Amino acid sequence: MESTLIIVSIIAGIVGTITGVLGLVFTVFSNKRHAQEMEMQKQELARNNRLMFLADRIFDSSIPRELRQPFYEEYISMKGNGTAVRFWQLEAEREKKFQHSV
Repeated sequence: MESTLIIVSIIAGIVGTITGVLGLVFTVFSNKRHAQEMEMQKQELARNNRLMFLADRIFDSSIPRELRQPFYEEYISMKGNGTAVRFWQLEAEREKKFQHSV
């Protein structure tokens, strides 16, 4: 009877230890994944903020077009698209039409 109780206690200890180690491993992997997700979100936010800054410069017609060119090029290199690109292209077309009419 006593030896059975010892064997059961040893088995329970081993199972508890394995469960604890597995729980710890799961927690470490979970925290690592969470940290990676947070880093990805941080990078995405930084990218979006940069694109918004560049778009603001592209739309700012008080800045001469040739000075806005580097902002546009960086915007395109970051795979920016949409309204800022269309604005830039339409602005170029308007300038060409204006120069042809003069």
